[in-house]
Amino acid sequence: MKKIIAFAAAPALMLVAACDGTAEEAAEQEDDIAEMEAEVLDAEAGVAEAEAELAEEMGNEGAEMEAEQEAETLEETADEM
Repeated sequence: MKKIIAFAAAPALMLVAACDGTAEEAAEQEDDIAEMEAEVLDAEAGVAEAEAELAEEMGNEGAEMEAEQEAETLEETADEM
């Protein structure tokens, strides 16, 4: 009788194991996506910093401050991810 129960339970256990594997894979993919999004934000922050430097060279303090603030915000957001 125990063999029959064990045999009947085996497919259910395999299904649970497969679901766990799928859940782990999905979690890994979510982590990868979050990491990529953070890298994009870092790149955008670099662009904003370059815009700030350009504005400084052109003597446009308002645009410089705005670009610096944008870069800082983007970097903070990326760090939080």
